[in-house]
Amino acid sequence: MSNDVATTPRKPLTPTQRLKLFERHKGICVLCKQQIREGEPWLDEHLIPLGLGGDNSPANRAPAHKKCADIKTHGKNGDLAKIAKAKRSKMKALGIKKEDAPKIENRGFAKVEKIKKEPLVMLPRRPMFVDK
Repeated sequence: MSNDVATTPRKPLTPTQRLKLFERHKGICVLCKQQIREGEPWLDEHLIPLGLGGDNSPANRAPAHKKCADIKTHGKNGDLAKIAKAKRSKMKALGIKKEDAPKIENRGFAKVEKIKKEPLVMLPRRPMFVDK
């Protein structure tokens, strides 16, 4: 991995900066390539997530539909999963181990005496059809 897993603080854009960002990308969502319509919620999305070495520069930001950004961030193989994996890899490389959680002690189940099985008693056969 060329970039370090850092904790760059997120820097929100001013309304003027958001307008410039929107106009620079002609109002097109960077993720789905569809036009962002008037009144539709959108975010300024970091192309390279901050947790994976991205920065707050205008070159690393673009407009994205809120739905598209949520999928990119929270999806199965989204940014959060990648960031968590990168942090685990870095911790392993640095020799940092998780503290072992204390084991939960319980009182267990009550002891039960084994029941002796008695042999089955065969009942006499009864006739199925009885003549009256």
